[in-house]
Amino acid sequence: MNNIALEEYDELLPQYLRLEEIAAEIVERSAGDRNNGIMQVVHRIKTKESVQGKIRKKPEKYASLLNMTDILGFRIICYFADQVDEIAARLAANLDVDWEKSTDKRAAIAPDAFGYLSLHYICMLPKEKGYPEDLTDLRFEIQIRSSLQHTWAEIEHDLGYKTKFGVPRDVRREFSRVAGLLELADEAFLHIKSRIVEYQKEVYEQISSDTAESYHLDLVSLTLYMQHSHRMIRFMEEIKAITGAHINDSDPEDILEKLDYLGVRTLGELNELLDQEREHALAMIRDLLGGGDIDELISTVGIYYLCRARLIYGDYDSKAIAGYFRLTFSDEDTIRQKTEYILKKRAHAK
Repeated sequence: MNNIALEEYDELLPQYLRLEEIAAEIVERSAGDRNNGIMQVVHRIKTKESVQGKIRKKPEKYASLLNMTDILGFRIICYFADQVDEIAARLAANLDVDWEKSTDKRAAIAPDAFGYLSLHYICMLPKEKGYPEDLTDLRFEIQIRSSLQHTWAEIEHDLGYKTKFGVPRDVRREFSRVAGLLELADEAFLHIKSRIVEYQKEVYEQISSDTAESYHLDLVSLTLYMQHSHRMIRFMEEIKAITGAHINDSDPEDILEKLDYLGVRTLGELNELLDQEREHALAMIRDLLGGGDIDELISTVGIYYLCRARLIYGDYDSKAIAGYFRLTFSDEDTIRQKTEYILKKRAHAK
């Protein structure tokens, strides 16, 4: 790096550090979080050594460091390929994009070539939104990729083959095949994602109209059942009236294994469990949770007591009851005590 560039880097670094802080907030807000399908957002400022190496390769291109658009760089990694354009649209709404310098490598790559697919935006802070004037002329790069696109880029970088001329001829075809497989995998994941969305809509509509009996219990169907089944909603309202507690939403995944153990594997069979054990479960809740001493309960409490009622009033021997508690507990003394409690409750019920 020549002395002029060295001095320019030292002069610009404080501005880039300030720009990094402001731009990071905008980029992270635009990208979203894990709930929006974002895997990772990272950023860095090029070191003096890295800038020096880039200038050495193309000294005529970088007469000034202001011509270098990636001194500050961001990378957004999302789970699905269709999120790349969604994130890009949000970034474009919050930043000024230099469209001439930006590159969509997904479209730029030749049909018969291999390499990673990624969207590269060259951005600036909008001048009209009150950001410091000395920062609004500094450009920075944002790369947006799916997780599989990122995987390919990292492997390609690790192997050191940036172009087809860097790859020995006899392995070029294998590189292309792997790149194609990753693209197909991205498309397959999108199809799965779309199918899950369709399934959620389908199950919701059937539950809302009380015609969902044939659907197998899974995390999607059970969650929607707890939220939208008229029977379950009425049951939970009865529990709230008995306990006076607020019901907090909770993940029902743990209860799925218990329902399966008891032979409850469809929404129809869950309806039957609710119809048959509702009064028994409510009686247990009155006995154990009534009195208004509990402020909060989780949303699986109703199914929890339906399962307990089935153990008491169902045809399960001590071995089967112990097996149920082994789904939750590993300590044999605890399992024995809980099994004895169920058998004692059964004896009193009779």
